[in-house]
Amino acid sequence: MVEGIDFRLEWPGLTFRAIGRRLMTINLSDLAAMGAQPRHALISLALPGRLAIADVTDLYRGIAERAQQYGCTVAGGDLSGTDGPLVLTAALYGTIAPGSRPLRRAGARAGWALAVTGRLGLASAGLALLLEGKRPRTTAERRFVKALYDPQPRVEAAKILQVMGVRVAGDISDGLYREIERIAQPAGLGATVEAGRIPLDQDLRRGREHAWAGGLMESEDYELVCAAPRKVLEAAGRRLRERFRLNLSIIGNLTREAGIRVRVDGRLVSIPSLGAGYDHFR
Repeated sequence: MVEGIDFRLEWPGLTFRAIGRRLMTINLSDLAAMGAQPRHALISLALPGRLAIADVTDLYRGIAERAQQYGCTVAGGDLSGTDGPLVLTAALYGTIAPGSRPLRRAGARAGWALAVTGRLGLASAGLALLLEGKRPRTTAERRFVKALYDPQPRVEAAKILQVMGVRVAGDISDGLYREIERIAQPAGLGATVEAGRIPLDQDLRRGREHAWAGGLMESEDYELVCAAPRKVLEAAGRRLRERFRLNLSIIGNLTREAGIRVRVDGRLVSIPSLGAGYDHFR
């Protein structure tokens, strides 16, 4: 996480403690995407000498909180001074339970359903608000910004998916569209997504004609998308609701025809990949 690129210290309400939690979360989400149990973290920091000790302490407090929540030790790392922006790096190591197979993007088949956990679009709405230089003023806007600052990795949900027979999954930190593309393309497949089934928060739907586009195309959500036969996903969805009150929404299916299309008001619309999701160098 690089200051000025991934976060800005002047954003209202953003604390070093929250930055530490987020640093861990984005890496825990990568382990969740493979169904791995977090074990150890290495934390490497490049910090300016002017940074207050209290801020460094709060940063590590946030790192430790999120690590402890998922049974992960902070095993070491590195520290360096810098004349530039803060650069915060976490490398996480995890294990796959004996007898289990990791979740992977490879192996998808035509006709399988696509499903996504949780609700989408909140964090990207919060980011848009902050990039416009605004402060969150309404209850909805505060929820948007909180979703950006403090996302939740789906480590436990991924284990349920594995147990229920899901083998193909990924996290959607770079955007739902981008991750569907990463699942479909290597298998020579495409996908059809039902716009009305994309799980958006009601505050995002209200007054926005094409709110579904944000949930599909924008990034910053740390949910999981998975592909499997519909019955497998329906059973997994029931288990997730029972255990965690977490929704698993079936949003479409994989197709033999290449490309990603969205069904909007009964009409199929082709969506080009250019401009979709997060690109580190765009």
